[in-house]
Amino acid sequence: MKIQHLMAYIGLICFINATAPLQAAEPARHMTLQQLCQPLPVQPTYEQFQAYEHCTKEQGPEQLARYFAQIYQKKQGKAILAYLDGSELRLQDVIVDDAEHYQNFFLWGCDHSKRYCVIFKAGWEWWSYLLIDRKTKLTTELTGAPVFSPDSQLVFEYLDSRNSDTFDRNIVKLYRLKDDKITLLLERNDSDFGVHSAKWLGPSTLEASLQHFAPEDYSRYVEVGRMRLVVSGDEVNLIVEKRAAMK
Repeated sequence: MKIQHLMAYIGLICFINATAPLQAAEPARHMTLQQLCQPLPVQPTYEQFQAYEHCTKEQGPEQLARYFAQIYQKKQGKAILAYLDGSELRLQDVIVDDAEHYQNFFLWGCDHSKRYCVIFKAGWEWWSYLLIDRKTKLTTELTGAPVFSPDSQLVFEYLDSRNSDTFDRNIVKLYRLKDDKITLLLERNDSDFGVHSAKWLGPSTLEASLQHFAPEDYSRYVEVGRMRLVVSGDEVNLIVEKRAAMK
């Protein structure tokens, strides 16, 4: 696969998963591409995707680099993120037409305290999100898009397998960031629906829109319901409200 084809594939697959087009106002205090770029609908037009791809691949990363210039830089293919003690994490791009060695890094965003940052890593027909604790220097590799709660105590991760041939399941996970460690509170991989987008309505409540194939056309997606997570301590109440697929 040629590099230009790879990047088009990554742009289409990954960034659609990263949007949050729910209607309620998001009480976010962090800064990520989810806040900077106009979200896509469940089934975007070509023009909508082109505008969004321009934001997520050019305007958004450039703005994030300026916003976090005191802790993050990228020059000559080298991404550098400063830890809280002044040492640095260095990640080097390898832009070659080679499936084994290709890799590309850029800043996805950080929480409002700038303790937790996410670096997006694109490989050859795969990707991951590196959740980095700038205090402990712990890196947690996520497959799905991460969404910080407003107080940065929780992180929701999601991936819809219908947007990629690389994965064979949906990913829905919830983590707590506390006591210098990350704890998995919830994991649900449900093939009956996929999360299209998610956002926090408050420090302990998250709502996500669910999508599925249109019943009469498997080349098209439709919204099929909502999912809500309510967190109390380490207990997570998950409520799924499905409705008949929209035509």
